[in-house]
Amino acid sequence: MSPTVGLTLVQPPPSCHAIDVVSLSSAPTTTPTTATTTMSAIATPSPIPSTPRTPPPLDPRAITDPSEIAAQLAALTRREAEVTLALNALISDRAGVDGALQRLQSLTPHIDSLSAQVDGVGSSSSSRPLPALRRDSQQSLGLGSPGLGQHGFGSQHFDETVLGQENEGLVSRVSRVYETSERVGGKVRRLDEEIGRVRQSADVVTEVLELKNSLANLRGYIEKHDWENAARACRRAMDVRPDVLNGGFAATVVPTTESPLPPPQQLDELRQVLLTTFRAEFELAADRRDEQEISRYFRLWPGIGAEDEGLAAYGDFVVELVQSRARKDKDGQRSSPLYYLAQLTSLLEAIAHIVDQHQPVIAKYYGRGRMGKVVARLVRESDRVVQRLVEGWEEERRVGRLIADTESSTFPLLSNPALLPPLFPSLVSTAGQLSLANLANTTSNISNALQSYAPRVKGGVTPAATPIPEEDTGPDARDVDRILGELVALGGRWALFRRFIFARLREDAEPDAATSDPSKRAEGADGAEDSGEGEVSAKTADVDESILTSSLSQRAMENLLRTYYLPLEEWYLRTAVEKAHKLDQADAGSKPYLSSILDDTFYLVKIVLSRALSSGSLDTLARMRQRVAQVLERDYIDVLSRKMEAVYAAGQGVSYDRAEKERREKDQRTAVIIYLNDLDLSGTYVERLLSEWRAQPPAVWDESELPRVTEELELFGDLALKFRLKCKAGLDALFANVLRPRVRQLLDEVYKDVRYVLDEDSFADAEERDVVRRRFVRLFTTLTEEYKAYLSDSNFQSLFALLLESLVRPWEKLAMGLQYTDFGAVRFERDIKNIVNFLNNQTSFGLNVVREKMVRLNQIALVLNFDEDELADIDNVGVPWRLSSNEIQQVLELRV
Repeated sequence: MSPTVGLTLVQPPPSCHAIDVVSLSSAPTTTPTTATTTMSAIATPSPIPSTPRTPPPLDPRAITDPSEIAAQLAALTRREAEVTLALNALISDRAGVDGALQRLQSLTPHIDSLSAQVDGVGSSSSSRPLPALRRDSQQSLGLGSPGLGQHGFGSQHFDETVLGQENEGLVSRVSRVYETSERVGGKVRRLDEEIGRVRQSADVVTEVLELKNSLANLRGYIEKHDWENAARACRRAMDVRPDVLNGGFAATVVPTTESPLPPPQQLDELRQVLLTTFRAEFELAADRRDEQEISRYFRLWPGIGAEDEGLAAYGDFVVELVQSRARKDKDGQRSSPLYYLAQLTSLLEAIAHIVDQHQPVIAKYYGRGRMGKVVARLVRESDRVVQRLVEGWEEERRVGRLIADTESSTFPLLSNPALLPPLFPSLVSTAGQLSLANLANTTSNISNALQSYAPRVKGGVTPAATPIPEEDTGPDARDVDRILGELVALGGRWALFRRFIFARLREDAEPDAATSDPSKRAEGADGAEDSGEGEVSAKTADVDESILTSSLSQRAMENLLRTYYLPLEEWYLRTAVEKAHKLDQADAGSKPYLSSILDDTFYLVKIVLSRALSSGSLDTLARMRQRVAQVLERDYIDVLSRKMEAVYAAGQGVSYDRAEKERREKDQRTAVIIYLNDLDLSGTYVERLLSEWRAQPPAVWDESELPRVTEELELFGDLALKFRLKCKAGLDALFANVLRPRVRQLLDEVYKDVRYVLDEDSFADAEERDVVRRRFVRLFTTLTEEYKAYLSDSNFQSLFALLLESLVRPWEKLAMGLQYTDFGAVRFERDIKNIVNFLNNQTSFGLNVVREKMVRLNQIALVLNFDEDELADIDNVGVPWRLSSNEIQQVLELRV
């Protein structure tokens, strides 16, 4: 049927002039594949000309101006003309459209042919025979060669030998092949299933026969007391799959008239006989201490899957060893200082010795990860012994009364530092001597303790006040020190034991092929088969650590340290610091000046913190670190600060002769210098202690605990900053009370009768005399030589910076109040440079400090010496100006 083309011209509405262009209708519809092929063949230009885009319609109500209405009407008229031209062109090209439709129609037979090949001739919508594609049609479509499937369909001219001579489609043939393969494959699968069932049945029969033979052999070996072979036979029976063991076939074949019970029940009864026998024989061997028999029965338990039973029996055995050792060591005198420590050490060494010797045996026969159960059993035994030891120690040492006595101590000298004796007798008032006479205490030998951190060489030579025997109040510090040493030793022994056990448990939890493989463990057990679990539970490490961290022994040690060690150690430290303050003496032979309290205090701090570190308790270390920091802040830093304040207040309101006044002033300066140096070097001592402990921490700590230990030490190191802050405050007070009044006098004396209005002759005379530099050197040296000689380097650096800071401001004002000729400006610049060079040579650290502080004075001298050309380009001289523009102008006005 010939396709038709219909053209319909639609007049658009006046409002928008929309156009429906052309509707083309064609009869047959092609498949997507054919359409793709044919469309590429008829890619010809469209006869329809492109039409301009319709302008957007406007709302007539929005057009209110006549000019806008006229413009819109003109645009619509132009659009109408364009559309008319496009329609006329389309109608005139009717031949092109008809040609395209004819080419599409010529593809219809070819599409019918392809449909017949795929679906079969009978299923085609057309009953026409498969025609040959005309060459002229192929050429007109641009195919280039006969046969549409030459490349795209894999055949030429639809070869009948390839497609088959039967009058059926491709889908039918594929369906028939699929059905045939399904029939054949189904039979093969059913055959495979039957073969599999036969094999399963054969396996079941084999396993049942193996089960029957194993049970019979097991029964025979038990009667012969051949326990090794009995264990092997039991293992073979246990290796039978549970579904076979409990299956109906085994229940029918295995029972006999002699053993009519079902197979599972027979196996359980025979295995129970082995377990009972192994336990009885093991205990007999343990009583006889027969190591060979003990080893024999110990390695048989894993062969029958009874690792827990074997480890339980082994645990009882090693506990008996520990108890026997404890009974031997029980004799001794409880009042002996080493009795309880020796008892605890003996117990823990016995357990550690057992773990060390027996861990390889357990790993060999039972696999890694099993040692934890034995350790848990041993720790439970240690809990009982440790609890008894702690109770006996508390009763024998009477520490409860000792704690009560220390809590009643008041430390009067620390709470009222005014009662403490001063460093020099000249700084004591009459009232102070009377009150000190009742409180002086000189019987302590703390000042003679090991001076492990002292930079000095000779002892103090300053005479002290007349000593008065002290009254015994409170507990004896030597008794407290002995108790503290015993407490730390007990805690340290437990911590070492805990570290050793942790290390062994972690080692035991590591997988090892030689011990985790059941077959290899069986070879090591003289042929006894062993199928014990070789895998180590993922929770082993946590469980192992909880064996000790949650034990009664751990809690007992923590309670012992928390209840007795912490308060006694704090009391001991405060008592020693109070005595160190009381015996504080100046060491005039040291450089820098120091006093005995520095070494005495930090010797004690080192002892106290070393004991806390050796206790092996993180909680104890953290609490003791906090208490030591509080004692040092309250009883050392604050007391030294109050003693410095007392130095400034000493002798006020009292008249002295000139010699006595000078001596008192010198003693005041010396005392303040000593206290400042003590504070400064205290920060250095803290850092030195931390450095030593970081380099070599005590051996009681486990690797997992070392980060926390380091953290606590770093927190203790914060004290160094507090020492230096308090020292800085003391230096500010020293400068304000002593040095600041003399700074202005120094400048007035240096520039007395100095003028910078110079001519050539006076300039030469000033160069020769160099008055400013010589005066400044003499006066500044007199002002600072005592502090430079006796202050620590850090303190003198801080004081030097304060001096410069206080000098430059009045110096700048003084310079701005003078007048300068050209020669005078050169002289002023040389004076400033000479003084800067002198100040730089005063200290090894002064170069940057002096340059920074004197920069404005140097710039004043620089501006005074600028010529006219330099002044004109002053912003480009390459100097980072510290002077403002107004200040530069003021400096220029000083030139005459």
